[in-house]
Amino acid sequence: MTTRALILCLVAGSATAAAGCGKTERSGAVGEKLSAKGLEVTVEKVDTAVPVPERDVTGLSQPAPGYALVGTRVRVCSNHAGATGPYDFGIETSGGGQGRLKFPETNYADSFDSLRDGCGGGWVVFEIPTASAPKRVTFGFDDTGSARRPQNRVSARFSWTVGH
Repeated sequence: MTTRALILCLVAGSATAAAGCGKTERSGAVGEKLSAKGLEVTVEKVDTAVPVPERDVTGLSQPAPGYALVGTRVRVCSNHAGATGPYDFGIETSGGGQGRLKFPETNYADSFDSLRDGCGGGWVVFEIPTASAPKRVTFGFDDTGSARRPQNRVSARFSWTVGH
């Protein structure tokens, strides 16, 4: 192979490798802080005994028939302009399925609503089938940055294993 052919192969390989750059995938256990380029997220606690208010006229804090509630206490710190909120979190179950976000709800006094910059936290509530248990909490966030600040781009996928 000539030197020129070798350089072309290296450049082509670098371009292919660069296409996947910027995506950060991390996993840990509940309680661990996971981070990526100006973003720190912790799932502090998972609660399978979610309080349900006795006088919930709206029904928003009640689980659907055949479902149970799971609360996740989260903390997020971000220096990105893109908002993070409960919609960035997910939950996987022991039955192999996905739980669904229960929002809005009033099960906890301190719920996590949204955050644009700085740090914040609170509870995110999900519904999962009663025949399953929480297995993994997930978080996904994409900030494409701006033309002025392309260095702020981040694509993060985090997950925390729930221990029983």
